[in-house]
Amino acid sequence: MNSKNILIISPEPWDGHSVSKHHYAITLANNGVKVYFLDPPKSDLKDIVVKETEFKNLYCVQSPKVAKGLQYMPKFVRNFLEAKWLNRLETIINNNIDTIWLFENSRFYNMEFAGDRLKIYHQVDLNQNFHIKEASKSADICFCTTDYILKEIQKYNKKVFKIHHGVALNSNLIDLTEEQKNFFKKNKINVAYIGNLGIKYLDYEILEKLVKNHPNILFHFIGGYEEEQSLRQRCKKYKNIIWWGKVKSNLIPSILSKVDILLVAYKIFDEFSKKQLASPHKIMEYLLSGKVIVSTYLEEYKNKRDLIEMVDNPEDFIIKFDEVINNLDYFNSKDKQNIRIKFAKENTYIKKIKLIDKLVKQYTNKELL
Repeated sequence: MNSKNILIISPEPWDGHSVSKHHYAITLANNGVKVYFLDPPKSDLKDIVVKETEFKNLYCVQSPKVAKGLQYMPKFVRNFLEAKWLNRLETIINNNIDTIWLFENSRFYNMEFAGDRLKIYHQVDLNQNFHIKEASKSADICFCTTDYILKEIQKYNKKVFKIHHGVALNSNLIDLTEEQKNFFKKNKINVAYIGNLGIKYLDYEILEKLVKNHPNILFHFIGGYEEEQSLRQRCKKYKNIIWWGKVKSNLIPSILSKVDILLVAYKIFDEFSKKQLASPHKIMEYLLSGKVIVSTYLEEYKNKRDLIEMVDNPEDFIIKFDEVINNLDYFNSKDKQNIRIKFAKENTYIKKIKLIDKLVKQYTNKELL
């Protein structure tokens, strides 16, 4: 790969929960691309700050807002100020940015500010719905994760492609501490949910019922939470839960290797939440572990029932879970685990990047790599 310089504009900070933006950044950096990962604005800064990360070729960029009241200014003024901001970044890093890879649409959404650079708009979440039209129209090429987002972007840019969530094959994995290894009991079934434990879509009722109904099963809730949030308040009285809190993403494979069953328990309130929850990022990491997944309905997996033990209706979730625990040897058989792992390995982030590079070359006169 040639030495390219890519600016990733992310709605989540670098030190937040690792999702697709982070994994794209790490994979690009591991393959010789210089990546500058822009955090959400920081009001306490006066100028752009560029920091090294733990990864070679990968830098975290922090910055105040480009200008106060920018969203109320005419387009040509916004473009001028954002182009000026980009030139300032290039001066600080003493390098030219070749590609703007935009993962959000609340800022920098009119990508004309980037001039002749390669402009990629990549929407992974349906609730990123601030300025889809402007972001899509001003991009050279667009990518998304679900059919719902695809249909929305297609209204404004025909060069849009669905790219399934990827999975990271981490080379810098860390092992469990002795204390963490003791969280798992060999004489018990170990069940895990991994993710933000405070999100509004989490089905707290289902999770509490599981814990209450199965006092001999050990549940591992892995992810950030606040003491006053619903799941914690509902379930802190139960003795068969390990509350891990937030963990580093490169520890997760070690956790998954010790678990018997993985959970996805979301509450679909309406048509929007059904679309928003169509393809959670965590599924790919779950599949890579090979372990059986018991899940509420996920639209993007409706035709992949060999990968996930998924229920169409939440009232069937407990029944499905009980079926799995009563036939765990079958659901975690070598053949079934191999099917899940194979699918995950067909969707690594390096394969995604190579596919994106191919599409960029085919549909624009520019190059990603």
